[in-house]
Amino acid sequence: MRSLKYVVIILVSLVTEHFHAQDLISVANTFLNDENYIEAKATIDEAFEGEEAKQSPRAWYTKARIYHEILKSTDPQLNTFKKDEKSFVNEIIEAYTKTKSLTEPTNNLHILANNQLELLWADYVNAGITKYQSNKFLEASELFKTSQILKPADSTGYLYDALSLQNAGKYQEAIDVYMTLRSIGRLTENAYNGLIICQQMLNLPAEQQLDMVEEALTEYPNQLTYILQQIRILIRLRRFEEAEAVLNTALQRSPNNAQLVLRQADLSDRIFKEAYLKGEPERSDLYFEIASRNYERYLNSFPDDFIVNYNYSVMINEQANREYTKVNLMSKEEYDTKGKELEAAGHDLTRKALPYMEKADQIKPGDKNVIKALKVYYERLQMTEKLEMLNGGN
Repeated sequence: MRSLKYVVIILVSLVTEHFHAQDLISVANTFLNDENYIEAKATIDEAFEGEEAKQSPRAWYTKARIYHEILKSTDPQLNTFKKDEKSFVNEIIEAYTKTKSLTEPTNNLHILANNQLELLWADYVNAGITKYQSNKFLEASELFKTSQILKPADSTGYLYDALSLQNAGKYQEAIDVYMTLRSIGRLTENAYNGLIICQQMLNLPAEQQLDMVEEALTEYPNQLTYILQQIRILIRLRRFEEAEAVLNTALQRSPNNAQLVLRQADLSDRIFKEAYLKGEPERSDLYFEIASRNYERYLNSFPDDFIVNYNYSVMINEQANREYTKVNLMSKEEYDTKGKELEAAGHDLTRKALPYMEKADQIKPGDKNVIKALKVYYERLQMTEKLEMLNGGN
C-alpha cells in the first residue's frame, strides 16, 4: 500500500506539471496576442524551467514567436532583451528549429516555423541591402552575417557580406567570406571578380593572383576580363611567351577586340625592349613592327588615349635612340661613310614619334614627361620656333 501511494503521488505530480506547462503556454500566447511582450516572455521562460515544455513543439513555437516579435519591435522597453542581438537571434532560430524537429513536415506548426525562418532571413537580407545601398558597409556586413546563421547553405548572405566588406576596404575579411562561399558551391562571376579585386588591393604575390584568375577561367573560359587579367599578370611575371600564347588564342576568337589589340601592342613593346637587351636585334625589330601596327590600330579607334599616345611615342623614340647611339659611337671615318644615313634614320623615327607626343600634350597639357620629350624631339629636328614656344611657356 505504501509503494502504491508513492506511485499515485508521482503520477499526480507529473499530471500537475503537464497541465502547469500547458497553462503557461496558453497564458504566454494570450500575452503575445495582446502584444504584451514583456509578460509573454516572462511566462514562456517560466514554462521552459520545466522539462515538459522542452518536449512540446507548441511551447517552442510560442517561444520563437514571442522572441521574434521582441526582435522586430521598436519599443525601447524591449531593448534590454536583445542587447546581444546575435545571441538573441540564435535563440529564435533554435526555437523555430526545435519546433520543426519535433513535428512532421506536414504538421501546421512545422510549416509555420519554416515560413517564419524564411521571413526572418529575408528581413536580414533586405535590411543588409538597405544599409549597403546607404554605403554603411560594415553595418550591412553584420546583417548579412546573421542571415548566414539563418540559412547557412544559401549563397546570398555570403556574397553580399563579401561585397560589403570589400567596399569597406576589409579586403582579407572579404576574401575569407568569398572562400567560404566557394566551399558552398560554384562561384559566380561577381564572386570571382570580387576575389580578384581584393587580391589586387592587398597586393598579394602575382603567382597567387594568377592562380585565382586561372581558376576563374576554368569556370568561365570565355570571360574576356579574366583573359586580360591573366595576360597582365603573366607580363608582370615577365613570362612573355606564355602571355603571347594566351593572347594569340584570344585574338583568334576576337581579332578586332580593342583591349586585346592594345594588350598585344603593350606585350610586343616589352618584347621589343627585352630582345634588344638580350642581344637579339632582329627579334627586337620584328616586335617593334608588331607593336607599331597594334598601337596604330588601337589609336585609330581611340585617338584620345593619353597613355597609349605617350607609350607609342616613347617606343618609337627608343628605336630612334638606337640609331643615334650608333652614330655617337662612330669614328670620324665611319661617320663620313654612313653616319648621315643613320642620323637620317633616327630623324625619321623622331618625326614619326613626334605627332603622338604632341597629341599627348593636347590631351594632357603641361605634363612634365611630355614636355621633356617634346624638347628632345624639337632639338633633334631643329624645330627652333616650337622649341622656343615650349621654353617660353614653361
